[in-house]
Amino acid sequence: MTFKKNTTKRSVWFIDLDDTLHDAANGTLKNIDLAMTSAIENLLRIDKKKADFIRKKYWIKYGATVVGLNKLHNVQIPEFLNLTHSPEILSDLIQCANGFSSRVKCLKGKKWLITNSPEKYALLVLRHLKLNKCFEKVVSVEKMRGPGGLKPKPLLFQWQRLVRLAGVPAEQITVVDDCLRNLKTAKLLGCKTVWAQCFDKTHNVSQKQMYSPLFVDKKIKNLSALLRV
Repeated sequence: MTFKKNTTKRSVWFIDLDDTLHDAANGTLKNIDLAMTSAIENLLRIDKKKADFIRKKYWIKYGATVVGLNKLHNVQIPEFLNLTHSPEILSDLIQCANGFSSRVKCLKGKKWLITNSPEKYALLVLRHLKLNKCFEKVVSVEKMRGPGGLKPKPLLFQWQRLVRLAGVPAEQITVVDDCLRNLKTAKLLGCKTVWAQCFDKTHNVSQKQMYSPLFVDKKIKNLSALLRV
């Protein structure tokens, strides 16, 4: 598929973290998933199989496992995030390529990190990637609040809130994310959408190779391609 060059001014970038800026699926997310399952086992006093089922179910339903645990089991958000996103998980974070940080910094316009991960973890990853001074704002899951509690991506409410905070029309915002659910709701507001396929995920290979949904404006295989968006 070919894409026509878009001349619309893009003054703000909303960029995802895990599996967009680094290969989380093959590193940190494995450790986080294990830590979440273990924490759910202990907090809810259930077996590992049921805990793993709950972890996946709440992620699919709410966008973040911690939201379901807070809503349905009164698990405290800071407690769960501290248990599951410790600094030790960064030991498996792969090194970025040479010149990686400079390419991201070359993107024209304001850059916001928008992640369903907790702030402490996000900041640690950014420092590891040498991008800690690159983003004007870091919007982590703790900051994605709304009526009734946390409202993380992909909820339309959160994208509406972020567009208001950015103070520019949605058409001037480019959302870069590896998750199609997030891009789909962002597109409903008129944001430009970039599907980041910089890191392979075995569960999604066939989907990546076959098509780009209509709500995706651009598909990229590496972050250098963002300079041509």
